[in-house]
This record gives sequence, structure tokens and C-alpha cells, in this order.
Amino acid sequence: MKEITIEVVSRHDSGKGVARKLRAKGLIPGVLYGKGEKALAIVMEHTHFHNVMRKAAGENPLVNLTIDGKQSDKKALIRDMQRDPVDGHLMHIDFQHILLTDKIRVRVPIVLEGIPEGVKSLGGIVNWVVRDVEVLCLPADIPENFKIDISALKVHESIHVKSIAAPNVEIQASPEETIVAIVPPTIIKEVTPVVAEGEAAAVVAPVEGEEPSEPEVISEKKAEERKAEREKELGGKEKGGKEKGPETKGAKEKEKPGKEKEKPGKEKEKPGKEKGGKGKD
Repeated sequence: MKEITIEVVSRHDSGKGVARKLRAKGLIPGVLYGKGEKALAIVMEHTHFHNVMRKAAGENPLVNLTIDGKQSDKKALIRDMQRDPVDGHLMHIDFQHILLTDKIRVRVPIVLEGIPEGVKSLGGIVNWVVRDVEVLCLPADIPENFKIDISALKVHESIHVKSIAAPNVEIQASPEETIVAIVPPTIIKEVTPVVAEGEAAAVVAPVEGEEPSEPEVISEKKAEERKAEREKELGGKEKGGKEKGPETKGAKEKEKPGKEKEKPGKEKEKPGKEKGGKGKD
């Protein structure tokens, strides 16, 4: 387990306003606490902290704190680092004093190595499910990380927590929990749009020199409206025919009196016949 040394200064003022002023000066506020100890507010230089952490191989190094120029007799762990959600700058750091003889719980990161066979040959996708696991161990036995070789994995194959080799460490996660799996690539099929029942598609022939337009889809409502318009047109024609009807009837009625006039002429002929009959007698 790698050890680092960080120089800090104790502070007496606290609050959001004080922390904001410290960050504006290039300092990082923090706190140091431990079992049976009173929490101590501290502050450290931003540049100094980053330079020290850059040399650390893992995310769980043992920290030797130098407080106000004096070396602390206890080791510490970095328990939390708060970052600005916008620019990622460190805003606050929590340190915890620990005893080398007491087991502690820490989270250890998982590092994947190699390119899976399923990715190279069949275009599979790496589904990284678990990126760190919680362990219980002595401070001196805390691993920097767990390295897992995934180069032999094929499509539909996976690695579980039980595959992690960790001597002197008790892994707190379920042994059957999946860490990483190789899944087949997702194939997106083009679906042809289906015209719903009661709808019709009207295709208009493109004019020469113009780009073909998309087919017009006539909905059931539009079809009903067009049907109603046609019925109105037909109704108007029928009305026009009916209006002409009475005129023909009137003409026929005018013709009837003429026929009636002819009838008296026939009646006139009858007396002539009667006269002729009498003459024969």
C-alpha cells in the first residue's frame, strides 16, 4: 500500500462564505475526523494536493498528515472529495484517522485490461456493470485496484465478482454479481409504415422536371368530407331537374285545351251524319 504526505493547516472559521473565499485564494477546505476524536477543520493548497495525488498509484493511498508543521502520529484515508458539478474543481475533502490494527471498509476500483474476442470478431459491446467493489481489510492490505483481463471474453460471456483474486481481503459484494459482460451489437431494422384501417394513400404522378412528392394520405375524415361534397353536387343536379319538370307539365296543360277545342269539331260532324240519315229515309 502506497503512502503519501499532505501538508495542511488548521482553521477556526467555517461556513459557506469562508469556504468560498478560501477557494478563491487557491486553497481547498477540508475536515479531519476519527473514532473518539473531535473533528478538525483544515485547509490545504490546491496545487500541493494535486501534485501529491498525481504521484499516488491508486485511489486509496494511506495519508500521512502534517498539521501546522507537525507530523501526525496517525494514518488517514481520504473518505470523500466533493467536486464542482460544472468545472470539476475540488471544493472540499474529508480525511479519516484510522488505526493500522483495525479493519476498515473501503471501495476499491476495478480496471479492465485487453480487448475482448467478441468485440474484435463479432462487433460485440462491452457492458461494464460494476466499476468498484467494497472490501473489508486492514489498512495495510488495501489494494490499489482490481485488474481484470477481458481479452478472452466472447459474445454472451461475462465475469462475476467471484472471479476477483483478493488475498487478505473480504469482498462485501455478492459473488454472483456481474462485473462486465459482452453483449451482441444492436441491429436497427427499418420498419415500413403501415396505413391504418380506414385510411387510403393517394399517389400523385410526378410532373416532368419536378421532384416526386410524397404520397398524400387521405384520412377517413377527409374521405367523408369529399363524399359529402359529391352528394351536395349530385343533390344540386337533381334539384335542377325537378325545377324543369313543372315547366313541361305546364306545357302539357297548355296543350290540353287545344285538344279540347278539337272535340267540338267532331261533335259538329255528328249532326251532319244525322241529316244525311234522314235524307235517305
